[in-house]
Amino acid sequence: LVSEAQKSFPQPFVIVNKPGADGEIGYTELLKAKPDGYTIGFINLPTFVSIPLQRKTNFKKEDAAAIMNHVFDPGVLAVKADSKWQTLEDFIEDAKANPDKLTVSNNGTGASNHIGAAHFAYEAGIKITHVPFGGSTDMIAALRGNHVDATVAKISEVGNLVKNNELRVLAVFTEKRLANFSDIPTLKEKGYNVLFGSARAIVAPKGTPDEVIKTLHDTFKTALESPENVEKSNNSNLPLQYMSPEELTNFINEQEIYIKEIV
Repeated sequence: LVSEAQKSFPQPFVIVNKPGADGEIGYTELLKAKPDGYTIGFINLPTFVSIPLQRKTNFKKEDAAAIMNHVFDPGVLAVKADSKWQTLEDFIEDAKANPDKLTVSNNGTGASNHIGAAHFAYEAGIKITHVPFGGSTDMIAALRGNHVDATVAKISEVGNLVKNNELRVLAVFTEKRLANFSDIPTLKEKGYNVLFGSARAIVAPKGTPDEVIKTLHDTFKTALESPENVEKSNNSNLPLQYMSPEELTNFINEQEIYIKEIV
């Protein structure tokens, strides 16, 4: 997205990665920056709103000025392709027969995939053992290495492994089946009311001038809709989902309610 936006933007975009603490380090630096439009960043929902609810942080969701959402990466339940669980029903039946025995990796306690896994387990009436890792790469490596039974991930994180027949997705956490994986059922069609995924959004520090927000929004929206970005996103299994500043602000507020009520 940034590379496409750069084509029509006069100032160079300099990408600075700030890993650590489930994104808290990066979010804090971003939202404490001067609100002049020269510092913007990506947030990951629902983690962005779940972290301040779990522990004391130096940022809150109100510190962010919404620019645009560009991706909604849906959650999935994945196992090894050679797993004994061929279907979602197989997995749930085994989990009910063996409470707390089945292990499911996630990208950190309280992080996005843990939230999705916990909600799924609650709705399915099963008890599983959640195994946290420092990030998505490690949690998937644990599954590939047979150290855990399953993982709750995003489709972008496992899509290529599914296409290469290394992993199998038992269910997607969406309203409708995914276009690129139309043979995989949704949890909802199986009777479990779980809609979960990760929104990838662009925000600026609170107080950034409206005209700056508009310029950035228009630049990134054009980039989002470009054929080049659509193709890149499709190849990366990243479903595009545009949200305006107003829609994104509402979505952030809704995500906080979801975390408080469900999780």
